[in-house]
Amino acid sequence: MKKALIVLIVVLVGLPLTHIAWGRYRPERIDRQSDEWGRRLDALARAQVFVPDAPAAEAIGALDLSRDVRPTSPFEPDTPLECRYRPTRTSGTTPKFDCVLPSGTTIKVKYGANREIHGEVATSRLLAALGFGADYMAIVDRVRCYGCPRSPFRTRQVAEWFFLTGVHDRLIDYDDHVDFDAPAVEERIEWRAIEAGDARGFGFHELSTVDSSRGGATVAELDAFRLLAVFLAHWDNKPANQRIVCIGERDASPDAPCELPLLMFHDVGATFGPSKVDHAGWDAAPVWRDAEGCAVSMQDMPWRGATFIDAVISEEGRQLLASKLAALETHQIEALFRGARFPDARTGRPNAEDVTPWVATFERKVRELSTRTCGQAS
Repeated sequence: MKKALIVLIVVLVGLPLTHIAWGRYRPERIDRQSDEWGRRLDALARAQVFVPDAPAAEAIGALDLSRDVRPTSPFEPDTPLECRYRPTRTSGTTPKFDCVLPSGTTIKVKYGANREIHGEVATSRLLAALGFGADYMAIVDRVRCYGCPRSPFRTRQVAEWFFLTGVHDRLIDYDDHVDFDAPAVEERIEWRAIEAGDARGFGFHELSTVDSSRGGATVAELDAFRLLAVFLAHWDNKPANQRIVCIGERDASPDAPCELPLLMFHDVGATFGPSKVDHAGWDAAPVWRDAEGCAVSMQDMPWRGATFIDAVISEEGRQLLASKLAALETHQIEALFRGARFPDARTGRPNAEDVTPWVATFERKVRELSTRTCGQAS
């Protein structure tokens, strides 16, 4: 009896640890001599950071940031949705699951008391308004999920720990449903991603490989991209949280040349912090590293800024981002935070009645950008 109990304890402890260790420490599959790696480097060199149909600076001040500013957005704010649970491998720590709409489109649903929901919705809308690439996101009143367990993320995660995903998936009852209140829903822009083995996305340290002489983004555009990451405190910028995509391409072969590569933010829930939608932390985080000059850094943020390396922003880059942000009116910024249901800045309670502190910090950071001079523009 005692031996059986010991064996049971070893199994209960050992299987999850084995699963976690394999996921964390398994060898990375990247062949830097392969053709697909060469295609990735070529796409990086020629990549843009702004979409071709980016709103003009003079049009930004008329946008409604309480919702996605793009007419192609598939979501209506606050509108309930119904979908069918799609069991997939879990990742990260944020409770989420994939779900298939009646149209056949797969969306990601993030649920629970999770501040990433608010940060990701607000950031994606701001990115789109400024002309950067962004996935479609919204907070809806309810998602009715057919086939979902009560806690789909944790339930399947435990099944993975014990190598029981096959059993888990066979037991799904699609006649039953679970309602999730006020979740965030996300639909990816279905542009072909450029990947090479386990190399997903890109790190900020790779921006130096973008070559404007080959059609890639200019120094000013890359600096605006970096500066926005600092403005938002986007410290969780591991490569998987950015994507390299081919604009407009959906069904092309992975081996096909990428006509118009784009670098875009992907997972932007760890923003407005650094402690993820934390007003005190975001208010205290400076845009510039020093009292003078135009150096930026994330060394004081978690993981020492991950892939972000210290940089000196050009005057053209500062002017480019500052002009876009300065075009936003106070009521638009307020709509941005209200639409993303930001928490109260003082109490942390969700769906704040007063978002004035968030608006004030946003506008102060814009002034920090606008009043600095980074040498002479060329």
